[in-house]
Amino acid sequence: MSALDRLKEKVESWKERITKLEEENAQLREAAQSAAEGGKELETLRTSLQECEQTVTSLRQEIADKDEEIEEIIAKVEALLA
Repeated sequence: MSALDRLKEKVESWKERITKLEEENAQLREAAQSAAEGGKELETLRTSLQECEQTVTSLRQEIADKDEEIEEIIAKVEALLA
């Protein structure tokens, strides 16, 4: 086998390797993009969760305030009935 033939084989081998690396690179880019999108979705979900937690906290405070008002009304009704 001549040096030229060996060189051609090396070049072909490198071409195949480059093609494989380009394919792997494309797959990794897609995976990275999916991960980034997943991260954005996760952040959106965290934000929604925080908003829901704030709403729950607000509603719990409202319930506590209403319970207090109801207790005051009950006390007034009991006082009127006594």
